[in-house]
Amino acid sequence: MKKWIIIAVLIVLAYLGWNKLRNTRVNLAFLQEQTAIVGRGDLTIPITGTGEIQPKSRSVIKPEASGEVIEIPVDPGQLVKAGDLLIRLDQEEEQRNVTRMKNDVARASATLEQQKLRLQERRTSALAQIDARIKGVEAQIEDAEFSYEKTKRLFDSGRGASKDELTTVKSRYDQLIAQLDGLKADREQAEIAIGLSEYDVDLAEKSFETTKTNLGDAEKRLRETEIRSPIDGMVSKINVSVGAVVQGGKTTFTGGTELAVVSDISDMYVTTEVSDADIGAVMWLAPPKARPGGLELAQQLADDEVVPLVSTNSLIPEIGMEGVPVTIMVDSFRDQEFSGVIESIDPEPRKAQNIVTYIVHIRVTSKNRMMLALVPGMQADVEFTAEAVTDATLIPHEAIHRGPNDDLGVYVRELDPQTKEHKPRFVSCRFGLDNGLYAELLEGEGITDGVEVYTKLPARFGQDDKED
Repeated sequence: MKKWIIIAVLIVLAYLGWNKLRNTRVNLAFLQEQTAIVGRGDLTIPITGTGEIQPKSRSVIKPEASGEVIEIPVDPGQLVKAGDLLIRLDQEEEQRNVTRMKNDVARASATLEQQKLRLQERRTSALAQIDARIKGVEAQIEDAEFSYEKTKRLFDSGRGASKDELTTVKSRYDQLIAQLDGLKADREQAEIAIGLSEYDVDLAEKSFETTKTNLGDAEKRLRETEIRSPIDGMVSKINVSVGAVVQGGKTTFTGGTELAVVSDISDMYVTTEVSDADIGAVMWLAPPKARPGGLELAQQLADDEVVPLVSTNSLIPEIGMEGVPVTIMVDSFRDQEFSGVIESIDPEPRKAQNIVTYIVHIRVTSKNRMMLALVPGMQADVEFTAEAVTDATLIPHEAIHRGPNDDLGVYVRELDPQTKEHKPRFVSCRFGLDNGLYAELLEGEGITDGVEVYTKLPARFGQDDKED
């Protein structure tokens, strides 16, 4: 009997507990409603990309001279001025080259003087002698011709000149003519010899100039045993150590050993790739001088009243403007925000695995830009503000729902006068820009600043309520 009494008591207690729980509203946090207040603000839709931090320029230092490294007075990361000593080489080999080139110059100079003397001797001595002999023979020919004409007249008239006398005079005249022809041939040979001598002098002069140039190069390489910085900047890299033997650029096909790199950090840049889908917007955000074609093409487009084919709202820069600032973020300096301007856009795209991108060069302009000189080569995240609105009514993205007719809108939190409880009411809306966090409200009846909307509907607000 006692057993059955206990069972009956337990059944009654279980019923009472179940009945109490059935009439008790469960108050779990994850089932509670959540709301937000509609406000005003600015909204941007960025185009993002990942780029690499780079200095304004990099000067790769290669030696003109060859030799052993005997001194490196700088370290990577050190700031240097143009002309500061970076690396010193042993001068012994280059000094030998200078001595050898000086001897070559002396030999070439002596050869040149010898060829000039030979040319002068042929012009003044040999040719002058031939010309003198030609003049003498020409005088004799004139006298022999006179004698021949006189003797021939006497012979023809039969007044005392014999045939033998005529033959003798004629023979002397012919001999002189032959002698003159021979002297003229000798003169032509002398002129050819002079021409050859002039050619030899010209070759000797070129050889002399070449040896002087080689001597100048050798002396320059001797000076280049002290390798100095060509620019103001930072030593980015040292590729050799003391004791290493390096080859000069004049003696190798590779242009010489790469000794060091000096970077010009007077300006810092971020080079990023932008997809072909976004490059149109980026073009119109860039200053006209940075676009392909520069100011000239930009002016032509303006004259033709060409408008951008992308929505950039009020951010379109006109001719002469500096463009829209670019936001730059670096993981190493998470508490810092950098900004820059588009310096140039490469017109030739890069294509890899059917993906087309364009290279955009961004010059960092913010006051903290020199911090990036500490981390060249590091990746940076870039944001181009492609679309933006200011002082717009903004709706939290979580507050946008599908309504009874499958249209987009928000649920407004209103007080039910009968139950004295707040109840959601759907308002159909039209939205503009949306960055994934907030959406621009273009149209919505009664939705103004300060209105409370649901970001999470109450758990008791079911499907039946939505259909009402």
